[in-house]
Amino acid sequence: MYKAIIFDVYGTLFDMDSLKNEMIEFDEDTATKITKLWQKTQLRHMFMRQVMQRYIPFDELTKDSLRHTLNVYDIQYNREDINRLFEAFFNLNYYKEIPKSLANLRDKNIDVGILSNGNDNMLMPLIDNSELGGYIDTLISVNEIKQYKPSAASYALVLEYYHMNREDILFVSSNSWDITGASNFGFDTAWVNRTNKKFDVNGPTPTITVSNVSEMVKWLELNHK
Repeated sequence: MYKAIIFDVYGTLFDMDSLKNEMIEFDEDTATKITKLWQKTQLRHMFMRQVMQRYIPFDELTKDSLRHTLNVYDIQYNREDINRLFEAFFNLNYYKEIPKSLANLRDKNIDVGILSNGNDNMLMPLIDNSELGGYIDTLISVNEIKQYKPSAASYALVLEYYHMNREDILFVSSNSWDITGASNFGFDTAWVNRTNKKFDVNGPTPTITVSNVSEMVKWLELNHK
């Protein structure tokens, strides 16, 4: 049995599509378009900055990505608009199976941790507002080393918190690039594929693929006594 299970946050525990819940000034179609492009831009900026070694905290990067998105759609905005829309990251919906799944892991004496590109200014309000904090033992942000996932150094942070062997840790993410990075570092990995996508093979592949976190917990019960 694994001693610790480390989760990605965005898209794995929390539904990124729920960003649009706070976009009350836009119609449904516009809100959906903004949400999708905002996420894509955030990811692109993150990878570019990691390659260029031009790190900025994830909240700043996220606001920059939002500005670009609004510019693309010719939407006028001011600083207050950016801050208000950004605060949707504090109120994301968690996937419905998450509380019970995390509670089950805790009942098995498995330590539950988070490794995220988000910085504490983003993560702490989100966890507090979601009331998932009681299920999470350790919160790790790459802001400590100023390198985004999927750099090897970002996953190495986990070993600084958990003095374990890599094989004692399972890393869980819905993002294939994140799974590839963690697998490349040497962790066993669980890819949460909620929408039946094809895995983007660019190196190591996941140890297991599941459709949700509850399915992963059942796999642990059957395969890791």
